[in-house]
Amino acid sequence: MKIFFILVTILIYNSSNLSAQQINIPIKISDGIDSDTLRFGLDPAGTDGIDASLNEAELPPVPPTGIFDSRFTGEGIGIPVGEGLLNDYRFGSSITNGVKNHRIKYKTGTGTTIRISWWSIPPRVSVRLQDVIVGFLIDTIFTGTGSYLITNPLGFSALNFTVTYNLLLPSSINIKTIVEGFYNQNHNRLNMKDTCKVYLRQISSPYSFVDSSKSVIDSVSFTGSFIFQNAPTGTYYIVTKQRNCLETWSKTGGVTFTQGSIMNYDFTTSASQAFGNNLKLKGTKYCVYSGDCNQDGVINDIDRTLIVNKLGFSGFYPEDIDGNRFINALDRSVSVLNSGKSKITP
Repeated sequence: MKIFFILVTILIYNSSNLSAQQINIPIKISDGIDSDTLRFGLDPAGTDGIDASLNEAELPPVPPTGIFDSRFTGEGIGIPVGEGLLNDYRFGSSITNGVKNHRIKYKTGTGTTIRISWWSIPPRVSVRLQDVIVGFLIDTIFTGTGSYLITNPLGFSALNFTVTYNLLLPSSINIKTIVEGFYNQNHNRLNMKDTCKVYLRQISSPYSFVDSSKSVIDSVSFTGSFIFQNAPTGTYYIVTKQRNCLETWSKTGGVTFTQGSIMNYDFTTSASQAFGNNLKLKGTKYCVYSGDCNQDGVINDIDRTLIVNKLGFSGFYPEDIDGNRFINALDRSVSVLNSGKSKITP
């Protein structure tokens, strides 16, 4: 009796482990008479092969004509799963972003059509079904709950089954930054709103790009909300680029970034908020240097020449340093005062 209890306990333990996939999605394939339920998804232990620990097992060969069958197969997509699987889990987790390629094949038994049904597909997950012949004779995307009927299953006995996971929650950084030339001290506001591009970079050489975002800096709050879709939790440099300002990096050592959260960063409170103290004090606010019209990372004679060549122009130009939509000697004077200033990077 004790031995029987131990065996049952082991079986229950193993069964709970086999069903613990982080993303586990069922689909039903039926010919109207018989049906199979296939499962796909993600797990940190998943691979492109057969994962016994995730309850994946190679199926027997496809049965003869007249007997219904459906399965995941690796044929044509280079996935080593032998005769095929009922369950096909791949490497990933509940925060995965990316695409996983599967293929399903099926054959009718006594039925004459094939219906593929799905339910409870998680938000931010979608599946694209395509025929394996040309990819557009059958081409449909499904999410949530629904079904798709194939009326000529003899013509399409296999389908590419492409799953897109966008499970990494977006993150937001509210960044406060002031363009020196646009800043009107008397009214404590910018002369105009303007677009800013922000990059997240690794904190060690070669300081690779991790993610980027674009937003508009408000003329009153000096703040823009930047959404990052891809960056995982870590420490990064925040790098700002605007149309006629020096590229500016955040403080030495980088900034802590938490995936899926809302964060704040303020360049205006102290020179040390920028790498190399590369900010200019204007009144009580620290601002990014204006005057780099050609965005080559240094304010010099080339920028001043560009301004001179546009004197008298009206409109939205990089040479409009003060943001009043008119290019004159005042724009040139800002460039002259900042001559020799350059971006400072680690």
